[in-house]
Amino acid sequence: MKSYFYDNENEQISIDYLKEHNVLYFPMDMENENYKEPLEALCKERGYKNRDEVKLSKETPGLEDKLKIFFEEHLHDDEEIRFILDGCGFFDIRDKNDKWVRIRVERGDLIIVPANMYHRFALDESRRIHAMRLFTDAPKWVPINRNS
Repeated sequence: MKSYFYDNENEQISIDYLKEHNVLYFPMDMENENYKEPLEALCKERGYKNRDEVKLSKETPGLEDKLKIFFEEHLHDDEEIRFILDGCGFFDIRDKNDKWVRIRVERGDLIIVPANMYHRFALDESRRIHAMRLFTDAPKWVPINRNS
C-alpha cells in the first residue's frame, strides 16, 4: 500500500477503518494503462456516467484561491470520486467521532468520499495534481460549507 492514512493523533489507520466510515479506496495499476478495465467496471457497477479531468499546478491561475475553497471544510450531496492520474494531495475527512483523518492520495489512487461527509482537500508540497473526477450525473462540484 503506497498511500497513507492517519488520524488526528498521527496514528496510521487501515483501509478497513476507512470502509467503516464508508470511504472507499482503490489502488489502480497505472502500468500500461492497466487501470482502464477495472475503472470501467467500477463506473458501470456504481453508475458513474460522466467524467472530467482537473489539473492544478503552481502555474494554475488563481491556484491559491482555489485551494482555499477546497480546504474549507465542506460536504456534498453526492459522492466525491477522484482518480489521481499524477501528483499528490490530501483528503482530510471527519470520522464518526468528528475527528480528522488524513488520506494521502497519489498517482494510481481512486478514492470515493461518501455524500454528506465533511472533508477538505490540500495539495502536497509539490503543488500539483492531475485528477479524473467521476459523476453519476452531469459534472458538478457544489460544496456545502460546514460553517455556512
